[in-house]
Amino acid sequence: MTCFRPDGHLTDAALTALVRGGCLEELDRLELAEHLAYCDQCLQRYTELLSEGPMLTPARSCRESLRRRIRQQAVQLGVSRYATAAAAVTLALTLLWGSGNLSGRVHSTAPSLLERAGTALTEWTDAWPQAWEEALSGFSGLFDNFGVSPRNDLTQGGTHP
Repeated sequence: MTCFRPDGHLTDAALTALVRGGCLEELDRLELAEHLAYCDQCLQRYTELLSEGPMLTPARSCRESLRRRIRQQAVQLGVSRYATAAAAVTLALTLLWGSGNLSGRVHSTAPSLLERAGTALTEWTDAWPQAWEEALSGFSGLFDNFGVSPRNDLTQGGTHP
């Protein structure tokens, strides 16, 4: 069977054999598939031959199930957005109103946990400069005269000849 016309396009016999599952060798099928991959004119002829055959009808319509899923996802999205917003508003109102009511009622003489934590943090940060100074002086003392013996023949601010 001749698969290609002299102009390089597929013959009608090759296309009908491909559509009807005729006797084509494996190499011929591969050549036809490769040609259909890049030739739009032959692909158009092939799809026209395919559309002449009976069209399959779906077993059931998916229109209602798609609508139901879209509605369900829209409801879930709306509920999650409004639930998040409602939780944020509730938390903000609780903090604003709750802190205003508690500040007038609670007067204790013992320092609260927050005050003690603040004091400990302040003391810790105040001790840092002294700790750094001690650490760096000890570290720099480690390298004083490192590998060099002291010389006694040098005079500090000495005399000039």
